[in-house]
Amino acid sequence: MVREVQFAELEQLLLDIGFAAVQTTGSQKVYEYPSSGTLIVLPDYEQQAYVRIVHLVAVRRILSENGLMDSDKFNLFLSKVAI
Repeated sequence: MVREVQFAELEQLLLDIGFAAVQTTGSQKVYEYPSSGTLIVLPDYEQQAYVRIVHLVAVRRILSENGLMDSDKFNLFLSKVAI
């Protein structure tokens, strides 16, 4: 798995596959896939900040387990954004 994924790139992927940002009062970013109610909760990353590996692994698992994107396709996304 790559280490250099900016939050803006991950956020764009989530929006492209149908997630919507959810307003929250806390210090996190929440994305919901409306038709299934699948949630992804991430720390309040700055747009240009690099996403921690643990969060990339969690997003990949959530997408895969909910049938929204298989792990291989997510890994392909990671390889395309890698420097």
